[in-house]
Amino acid sequence: MAKLPWHINGPLHVSGRSRFIGDEAPLSGMLYAKFFFSPVAHARIIKLDLSAAKAFPGVHAVYSAQDIPGENMIGHVYKDEPLFPEDIIMFYHQPLAMVLSEDESIAEAAAGLIILEAEELPAVFSIEEADRLKQWYIPERKIERGDVADALNRSRYSIHGQSYTGGQEHFYMESQRTRAIPTDHDLIHLLCATQSTTEVQEIAAVVLGIPAHRIAVEVPRLGGAFGGKERSATIWAVMAALGAFLSARPVQVVLTRDEDMRTTGKRHPFLSKWKIGFDEDGKILAWDIELMCNGGAYADLSIAILERAMFHAENCYHIPAVRIKGRACRTNLPPNTAFRGFGGPQGMFTIESALGQIAKKLHKDPLQIRKLNCYQNGDITPYGQQIKESSALDMLNQVAQAADYQQLSKDIQDFNSSHEHLKQGLGIMPVKFGISFTTSFMNQGSALIWVYLDGSLSVSTGGVEMGQELNSKVALIVQRVLGLSFEKIRVESSHTQRTGNASPTAASTGSDINGNAARIAAEKIRKNLTELARVMLQERYEIESEELVFAEDKVFAQAEPEQSIAFPELIKRAHQTRIPLGAYGYYATPDLYFDRDLGQGHPFHYFVYGAAMARVQLNLLSGEHEITSVNIVHENGQSLHPDIDMGQVVGAFIQGMGWCTMEELVIDAKGRYLSANPSTYKIPGVRDLPRDLQVKMLNSKSAEASVFGSKAVGEPPFMYGLAVFFALQNAIQSVKPEAELSFPATPEAIVRALN
Repeated sequence: MAKLPWHINGPLHVSGRSRFIGDEAPLSGMLYAKFFFSPVAHARIIKLDLSAAKAFPGVHAVYSAQDIPGENMIGHVYKDEPLFPEDIIMFYHQPLAMVLSEDESIAEAAAGLIILEAEELPAVFSIEEADRLKQWYIPERKIERGDVADALNRSRYSIHGQSYTGGQEHFYMESQRTRAIPTDHDLIHLLCATQSTTEVQEIAAVVLGIPAHRIAVEVPRLGGAFGGKERSATIWAVMAALGAFLSARPVQVVLTRDEDMRTTGKRHPFLSKWKIGFDEDGKILAWDIELMCNGGAYADLSIAILERAMFHAENCYHIPAVRIKGRACRTNLPPNTAFRGFGGPQGMFTIESALGQIAKKLHKDPLQIRKLNCYQNGDITPYGQQIKESSALDMLNQVAQAADYQQLSKDIQDFNSSHEHLKQGLGIMPVKFGISFTTSFMNQGSALIWVYLDGSLSVSTGGVEMGQELNSKVALIVQRVLGLSFEKIRVESSHTQRTGNASPTAASTGSDINGNAARIAAEKIRKNLTELARVMLQERYEIESEELVFAEDKVFAQAEPEQSIAFPELIKRAHQTRIPLGAYGYYATPDLYFDRDLGQGHPFHYFVYGAAMARVQLNLLSGEHEITSVNIVHENGQSLHPDIDMGQVVGAFIQGMGWCTMEELVIDAKGRYLSANPSTYKIPGVRDLPRDLQVKMLNSKSAEASVFGSKAVGEPPFMYGLAVFFALQNAIQSVKPEAELSFPATPEAIVRALN
């Protein structure tokens, strides 16, 4: 058999052989679910008439809030979200009832016969109105360090303003879906497109009123997620579980693309009001900011997302006096949710916008202003965590060198002076991104390994494979410990019956948490086998050695590599002598804590640093632009798999660029998403990519890094896309210095800024 590449899913994806939930054949007697969605954004339910739908030929059942056997609550951290609303509708397209039929078209037709009588209530859609009405999930949060009022008074210069960032549709290729299968012993097996197996298990059990061990959640793989299946998948999984529980038949829930985009939450829009004080050199002395996010109808993950925005509101800059306030606002939109970056991009955008204004005010180089304010080792963040390994300044220096910043700036000036209707601009985006769940207890994970008698191995973790190749990294970690060929390691699907109580695969911690758990389990097996291997080497070769090497499917003494024991032979002997060939590994990220009342603590295990520089060319007449070049420098520790990490950096940059330049969510006066399918919502295509994209991955030997010195790579590169927004703003300001570009920087927004 040919040696497999170090990329488990790649060959399957490119050959069309990778199987997703939707590829499973229909089961005998399976029922298909369709939903009656609310036609209004906010209303009091007077009557929900299901009779015509129930009487429709071919309909098996129609379920609503009154049919829930347990608790009608899917809110996880904050108990505010029902599965089906009983009294108050909170957003347009909220599911009010579920129709089950063996024929999907019959279920859809019957759902259209449901009649809602409701008293429409005033609806709130904007951050400004929700904040004015104090529609907050919890009271205002605050992080403060130093005397901000005094520092602002002492600052020679100060600027105030406000910044807005819009939402973003996840646009994963696989829409929300679950197949619920009742089995023996009253078990419901959920094949579910979720990042959070434990949450689905826990909430399904609560809604059905049964113990959690009667719910088994399995995720074969996801067709993309980006955070959109961390919480948003739970409601659809529980719907399927409810249908299977009540009907005692398999039930499939699959949302169409339109249903998915109208019903599910997005990246949180943020509105920030700020004031910044600085001296004549551009050194920042005070930063006062209020962050407000549009959380939608229910809390979902809005509080945690707001917190992370607050944690990243100073980005990579040391500021002596900082006051960060945060308010998460309830509106009548679908509950906004996790999205790659999880509030970090929104927080960083504001400080970077302010730094751009400082440079303009002082007529100074924007790169030098950023370098002047970078964190140094020993500095303290606003939330009290000491910076020990800052490389922010080095990242800026390296990206400037890679892009030839001085010549690039001159070339842009020369181009602009010689072109009337075309202008170029340059944008800079440094990044310092904290890695860990900011809710400390979530930073834990488990792994289970079995070595079979032929020397092959199975490893299970709580991690969900969603295209980021977590499985490949887990296999590489196990390979590194036990020395097996890559093709002899199988990474299983995430399954609550194999690895229970798993944290979501999110917060860029998938490889850190699950990889470390797999490492610990593999090290236990290696320890179990080491003494036996030593005995076998002595029996066969009369070798006595303390240092044994597990490599190339063999075990040998470090000093005598040619005299070895084959790994399968070692395993058979271990089985015969009753040495355990299975192991459980548990990992908890150390030294994490945060006091939310004080706004102080150590919420992150480490930081990832990087920087991007983008050059754009803008047509002043049409507002269209092209990205002529992008340089990215990204620090990622000792990479477990450089090719996978490179793919994550490039993909995240493109997704970030799309968010800030073209992905505009349009809502009408009734709270309906008008940008609800690919024809009305634009995401980046191949022709939107930079003409020249250069990425430099920097290995670093960080004492604060994770498994085998590696660092997370999923979310930090997303922010590099903001360099394109700032480049467009720079191009506009070369013509109209006081112009402010609105977000996202669509051609229409660019023309408005110019006019």
